[in-house]
Amino acid sequence: MVRTDIESVWILALASKCRAFTEENTAWSLLIIAAAWLVMTLIYWAHPGGPAWGKYRLKRFLIASKPIPGPRGLPLIGSMELMASSLAHHRIAAAAETCGAKRLMAFSLGNTRAIVTCNPDVAREILNSSVFADRPVKESAYSLMFNRAIGFAPYGIYWRTLRRIAANHLFHPKQIKSAEVQRQAIASQMVDIFGVYRQNFRVRDVLKRGSLNNMMCSIFGRKYRLDSTGCNINEVEELKALVDEGYDLLGKLNWSDHLQWLADFDPQKIRFRCSRLVPKVNRFVTRIIAEHRADTSEKTRDFVDVLLSLQGADNLSDSDMIAVLWVGISF
Repeated sequence: MVRTDIESVWILALASKCRAFTEENTAWSLLIIAAAWLVMTLIYWAHPGGPAWGKYRLKRFLIASKPIPGPRGLPLIGSMELMASSLAHHRIAAAAETCGAKRLMAFSLGNTRAIVTCNPDVAREILNSSVFADRPVKESAYSLMFNRAIGFAPYGIYWRTLRRIAANHLFHPKQIKSAEVQRQAIASQMVDIFGVYRQNFRVRDVLKRGSLNNMMCSIFGRKYRLDSTGCNINEVEELKALVDEGYDLLGKLNWSDHLQWLADFDPQKIRFRCSRLVPKVNRFVTRIIAEHRADTSEKTRDFVDVLLSLQGADNLSDSDMIAVLWVGISF
């Protein structure tokens, strides 16, 4: 692949001046190229918002237009440290306060341009605009098939189809009302657990388990007990392990997403972990889909039954169904 960015033009121009590549000429050429690269890196970094915004604006000759204010961060990596914490939103808000950019702030995550707003009116305008409908698909999200589900699918016909299916069959008020009994049963189990374990107790774990059980009942028609008793205990533990691993992978700041020269090395082993998780997810969800296809008895329809019954333009392939169902139980 031929690259035509500014750095490549510098290298070709300098190389054309060296007619005889003696050892001395080669050393000087490498030194000049390194110096030119360093100068361009510093020029990019000096721009408000950091290196990604500097590279973007200089390549598009937007020097005269007013830049969006924001922190520069460090050369090459920009403000990656803002995202390297579980309280990233606190650090970003503090940076916006420091830069006086609460309405709109630009910052760089390596080569990725990012903007953030602390103004509710601006946030509403962004969220309601189709221009911002697409979101960058992280490597972990793509590897975990989330690019084929409503959360990360590109804006278009396929995304609108998924949205229509979810609105009509999963989040419809009538569907939510019909699931009231199951939510009450799960809430009662949570109260019972709160009454039993009064010490060394993590409310978060019970809430996560309750949320997961609720989604499993709505989507797959599976009913589990929060105290992990019953014949489905192995399936419960398998599902919990899959979801926890998926959450961890999707929530990590993957440096390879923003620094392309790291992509081939997979330094955080995220690609490797995704490649191990996806087959397990496929087996788990495919098994449940096969059980629904084989079950001809009259029972309450869940979301899997709905997807299997769709016809025409709304009909989904098995791979798309797995992605949609996997995202459903993960979130």
